[in-house]
Amino acid sequence: MNSIYFILLIGLFSRVHSDDSVFNVRIYSNLAEFNRPVSQLPLEFTEDEWNAIRSDSLTFVGNNFNVTLQTITEKKKSYNGTQVYIRSPLSSSDKKADRLIKAILIDEDKNLVQVHDPTIGVGDDEILYFTVKQNEIFYLEQPAKTKYYVDVKYIPKNAKIHVSYFQTNVFWRTQYQLNLFESKSELITMANIRNDGKLPLKIGNAVLISGDINLSSEQLDKPLRKSRFSNEFAAQHLLVAAPVDQQEIMAPTVGEGAELAGVFSYLISEPFVIEGKTNYLLPMFRPSLSVERYGSISKLFSTISTVAKAQRSYRLVSDRYLPSGNAVIRDYEQIVGEILLPNIAAKEKYEFSIGEDMAIVYKENVTLISTRTFNETEVISQTENNKVFMPIMINTRTESTYKINLEVKNLKEISSKIEYEQKGLHIYHKYSFKGPNQYHFVQDASSIKTNLTLKPNEIKTVSYTLSIVR
Repeated sequence: MNSIYFILLIGLFSRVHSDDSVFNVRIYSNLAEFNRPVSQLPLEFTEDEWNAIRSDSLTFVGNNFNVTLQTITEKKKSYNGTQVYIRSPLSSSDKKADRLIKAILIDEDKNLVQVHDPTIGVGDDEILYFTVKQNEIFYLEQPAKTKYYVDVKYIPKNAKIHVSYFQTNVFWRTQYQLNLFESKSELITMANIRNDGKLPLKIGNAVLISGDINLSSEQLDKPLRKSRFSNEFAAQHLLVAAPVDQQEIMAPTVGEGAELAGVFSYLISEPFVIEGKTNYLLPMFRPSLSVERYGSISKLFSTISTVAKAQRSYRLVSDRYLPSGNAVIRDYEQIVGEILLPNIAAKEKYEFSIGEDMAIVYKENVTLISTRTFNETEVISQTENNKVFMPIMINTRTESTYKINLEVKNLKEISSKIEYEQKGLHIYHKYSFKGPNQYHFVQDASSIKTNLTLKPNEIKTVSYTLSIVR
């Protein structure tokens, strides 16, 4: 099934449109790869367009042709030698003389002008050269902006070619609404596509790409831009896209997605237009998932007694890959928090906490019941001049034994599962513990754990001893 999907995907992405302004686009989390046919050279880009393009990514592709030369040229119309108006030099000292006079612009970089005007105190045949402020030059036409031209020489000359490049003002992310009910959970998934440019873009077809992909939004010799997905975005809109050529067609839909080389792709095969400075949200897949609620008590061991609240925690498992994205969480129809989900593989358990649970309170009392000091012999193997030495070291150790009394209160009107963890024990030389059998404590190299289930308004107390060797 996935192979068939990618054959379709590649075919759609490589489809040729007669209009060079219609793009095929692969959209990533921080940029997009644009692809379009080339019918005329050189390619022309405005300064606004060029500022969003990674020039090192410009690539010409096609069948059976060879590039012999590729050039990128910055051009701006020069106004040197043209007539302009400037504010009269007398304006600064005589307000009545505040007027404009004719001048010739000699050097637009230095704002050097040539003036032949007897009204400013020179003879009829005398010419003055002086510099003026930029805001005191008045043009007879709108100043032209810089344009960029990309040209390529290739053989054979009649080959059909496409141009491909990265553009950093188009990107996407996943947005989630995680709704938790008493007996089921649902995850609403939306693709949030952003055109951060000023102009609309005609999209022939698009592919949304997700995964661990290392693509810089800038050339490597420039600093990275900050993430553009932030609160400064314009208002988001549900997508009712103006279709290419303004034909009445259905709004675009995001495909189910497929995996190749550890990267997931979601195809949008219908054409649409993304307006400038606009976010579009398209519905995506609806996964089947399970979410387990529990209160988490996870703390570093301390000899100081603790009174605190459990963390409101969840364990999520989805039947399919979930791309990284923001998730607003509603539990029993009320918002309880917002988190950034990472990329989560299908059937992978993902655990997260979103704040304190005010209805699960615990108190942990720690009491020192014994301490002893002893010497420990340690044999260290060392090699010198191909000979093995076994020096003996005697270390003085201190063993402290504590009684830990944990009291947990469930103030809810429903039963609650509590997962308790005493962690950070790996920093000690050795540790051991002894606890009640009914709670099934689990020990590993750095922590001890147990699970408790409390009925509504129940209080449970668990006591165990912990011996630590320093």
